[in-house]
Order: sequence, then structure tokens, then C-alpha cells
Amino acid sequence: MAGADPSYKDVHLLRTLLKLHETTLGRKNLVKYLGIGEGSVRTIIKKLSSAGLIDSSKTGHMLTHEGEKYVDNIMSRISAPAHVELGDFLPGDTCAVKVTGIGLDRGDWVDLRDIALKNGADGAVILVNDGKLRFPSKDMDIDDYPLVRKALSDMEGPDKGAIVIGFSANLAKAEDGALSIVQKLLE
Repeated sequence: MAGADPSYKDVHLLRTLLKLHETTLGRKNLVKYLGIGEGSVRTIIKKLSSAGLIDSSKTGHMLTHEGEKYVDNIMSRISAPAHVELGDFLPGDTCAVKVTGIGLDRGDWVDLRDIALKNGADGAVILVNDGKLRFPSKDMDIDDYPLVRKALSDMEGPDKGAIVIGFSANLAKAEDGALSIVQKLLE
């Protein structure tokens, strides 16, 4: 007899690793940060521990040396997820992640947005970064949205890639959406 489907997704594994790259956290704080149940977090901890990526102590969970190398490799291609204020451009909370080293013709943008929806976000916007930040559609110009340009100016630069923005009424879900797209782009 098969058990219930897990209530966590692959993106929660990534978010756990990225958070533990920043700080040591206990299980209850991971539950709060990820926005999922304690049983799911226990399963994530067990899975990442079995893979040799995290270790646990009385002070909480932290990355192992192998875990640090693994996350450093990911972080060489992406920025840390950042909460950005985009005025009234997108509703709710927004999370932006810069991803580099991907082709600009990468897949169907609508399919990528759908990945964010499947991972709990209300939606996503993907901006192309090819030396100048722009929307993938020629019908929209980033210069028509000065608040967006200003909020993302730290992520703009010469590294070719994209800026992925997930949005939701809940910041954890916005981050889930953005990072689930980033996972797909890095495949």
C-alpha cells in the first residue's frame, strides 16, 4: 500500500539548501520559512541528510562540506532569492532571482510561467538580461516601468540570462514559483 503523496516539492529541497547556506536553522523555523508542514520538513531533512548535504545538531540544521560545495555551484549561476518592491506592477509579494548562463531562446515563456503556478505562485514574469533588461515580448518596454527597472537595477548586468520574478499573496509561494522556474532553466 502506497503512502500519501508528499506535500513538499523539489523546490522546497532547493529552498532549504539555499536557506541553510545563509544560516543554521531548526526544524520549526524551516517549517515557518518553507510554509509547509512539519512532517514534510522532517522528510526533507532526512532526504538531504541521507544525501550527505546537511547535518544536524542541537542548534539546528546546517550544510555539510559537500552541501556547501553543492550550493556554491548553484549560487555561481543564480542570485540569492530577493524580495523586491515592484509597486503596483505585480500584485502581492514578489521574489526575484537572477539566473545566468542560459540561452535567451530558452523554451516557451508561458510554459515556464505555468511551472510557477504549479508550484503555488499566483504567477511569474521572466525578464531577459542580455546586457540590457527587457521583456521577452517586443510589445512591452522595461523603460515604461521605471519602478520595476529601479527595483531590479542591482540584478541587471553584463551576464546574459534572465531575471525570474514569482508573485503571490504569500512570499514563500512567490519564492517557490521563482525558484521552480530557475530549476527548469538550469536543467
